[in-house]
Amino acid sequence: MDFLEDDELDLELPTAPEITRDLFAEGAEKYVENKSNRKKSLVIDEFLVSNNFHYIPLDSLIRDMSTLSDEVVHTLLDQVTTDYNDYLEFCRVYSKEEGGVDNQSFSELEQTMNELNKFMSQLNQLTTNDIPQTSEVVSDTVDYLRKLDHILDLLNNHTQLSEMISLGKKLSKLLHQMCGQDPLEELLCTELTNQLYNLVDKSHLLLDSVASLNSTYVHHLRNEYQGLLQEFQISLKILTDKCLEDPSKSPQLSALLVSILKDNKLK
Repeated sequence: MDFLEDDELDLELPTAPEITRDLFAEGAEKYVENKSNRKKSLVIDEFLVSNNFHYIPLDSLIRDMSTLSDEVVHTLLDQVTTDYNDYLEFCRVYSKEEGGVDNQSFSELEQTMNELNKFMSQLNQLTTNDIPQTSEVVSDTVDYLRKLDHILDLLNNHTQLSEMISLGKKLSKLLHQMCGQDPLEELLCTELTNQLYNLVDKSHLLLDSVASLNSTYVHHLRNEYQGLLQEFQISLKILTDKCLEDPSKSPQLSALLVSILKDNKLK
């Protein structure tokens, strides 16, 4: 008896389809049709054999089934997350129809929903009340600190003004004494006049910075400044008269007096 030639062999090896949701969906649809027509229901063993899954190694089949199961679970979780309230209502209705009590999963879902509602309430409290109140407190604190800085500047100006007026009085007394000398010590008299002029000018600026304050001490400082200014103006008049008698004797002092008169800051 002769063996068949190779080209006469036409063996078709069984193949198994890919394990997907669509495959099981087809089987589920047939099962629903059979159930409605009161025919034989879907048998898992027959379903596996009809799709040649019995030719697949058991480890591979288990692995593919596990992968599909994980995919279905994740899909279900995504759907639940998308419409959580409807899903929760479905679970509640189903539990009542069964006449039983909520299982652990249902209880955990309700607890999660309660915690989510509590978190949303706290978030709403934070955005509508806490944050605006905190912002208002921060704004008030910043304004308060700015006022403190302003008060500190005023105190510093008070201190500086008092010290400058005190020093100015000493220099003015010394300058007035030098005005009575004949001949004048031009170099010393010029330097002293220049220093006293700068001191009076700075005192005037500091006095302007506290002009808005109506305190007794500010009035005292203003009177002290006016007294210093009058003494300095008297000394300037004496020095000017002496320089006009003979300008060539005191050219540096004469130039300084002309510069002071042009500035016209002594008020």
